[in-house]
Amino acid sequence: MEIAQLLIFEGPNRYDRRPGVLARIRADRDRSRALRHRLKDAAQRIGLVIGNPDVELHTSGSTTLHELFFVTPMPAIGASAVQYIVGLLNARDAGDDEWDSDGPLWDLQKRRRAESLPLRALQLIAEASARDIPSFVRADGRLQLGYGACGQVFDLAPLRERGPVLTEGDIGIGAPPFARPAGEPVPHWHHLGSPPIIAVAGGASHGPAVTMFTRRLLTRMSGCVTLQDAAFDDVRAVLADPAARMAAFALNPLELLHRGLPFDRCTVSALVDLPDTLVASAGSRTELARALGVVVLVTAPDGRIILNADDPAILALAEYAPCPVMVIARSEDNPALLRHRTGGDCVAFIRDRTIVVAQGATETTIEADTVDDPLAALGAVALHRAFTTVMDARERETHP
Repeated sequence: MEIAQLLIFEGPNRYDRRPGVLARIRADRDRSRALRHRLKDAAQRIGLVIGNPDVELHTSGSTTLHELFFVTPMPAIGASAVQYIVGLLNARDAGDDEWDSDGPLWDLQKRRRAESLPLRALQLIAEASARDIPSFVRADGRLQLGYGACGQVFDLAPLRERGPVLTEGDIGIGAPPFARPAGEPVPHWHHLGSPPIIAVAGGASHGPAVTMFTRRLLTRMSGCVTLQDAAFDDVRAVLADPAARMAAFALNPLELLHRGLPFDRCTVSALVDLPDTLVASAGSRTELARALGVVVLVTAPDGRIILNADDPAILALAEYAPCPVMVIARSEDNPALLRHRTGGDCVAFIRDRTIVVAQGATETTIEADTVDDPLAALGAVALHRAFTTVMDARERETHP
């Protein structure tokens, strides 16, 4: 057996909205049962929480490719566990009785204990989740509740110093079970949440689309942070920046494919096009659209999603949209765009080198920012229309 690919998803991904691990493992026969059994056994001995372990088989000639996926809050340790079980199974197949089957597990158990969050941090994360407030552990090891200007940071070092032993307050003796230890910062729950986030995925045109969008948004973009080719860690840094009152990301497609999304919600999302260079890595054009289209799944119910109707793989994501979809196409004669428009939904297309935004019979003509990349210009106009529609609706709801 050999590991052909091992991916550590630290956020929402094409398989699940939770962090997880994907391993593609080659073997000369079906080893799915052994992989599941050894994975569960290793996770139990390490103390690693895993869920939904699934193995799909793909046979080509004499080779069987196992696609193993499972969710876990500690995906890096989960990936190491996969490497361990493949090594173990290979040693058993070779009759190698001297292969150390206990040492690596002890090492992973110690690593899991060292990286585990203190109890109070878990309580804060649980309460944030109950209040629908995002959270993540930052690169500096601190806990971030909320995003950007709607966030608050907590130093975990003092919480770790309390150790893993439960206090009287934790078990309900004396103080209430969720009593705040003396000196610990108080979460400002009423302030926490997420500023507006615009997330754009795709190939060559998605970056210019974000640039042109922010140029159009000058009147509403105070405190807006824009990232081109936004890598996972760079996005997380923006989400931890208290000065970020709004963010627009042109997401790095390779990082999105291999690490997942660095956030779990956004206001407006768009999938403009697909990078052909990543089709082979994803497995197919459809799988690539699903991987980059994770932004669709995390869009707010009152948000907007923009999909390119010229690409059937992208348009197919409309089925999973949790909010209204705005369809774009190069031609107003695109059949999918026509159906969408007939249904009363908003669309955008190119006519005579200008961009037309239409809803039903109502049309608005807009001069394109550039003719060099009409798809990017089309995406920028659609982003502007979608964003202003959402923000105007939210403002009316807040100040009727």
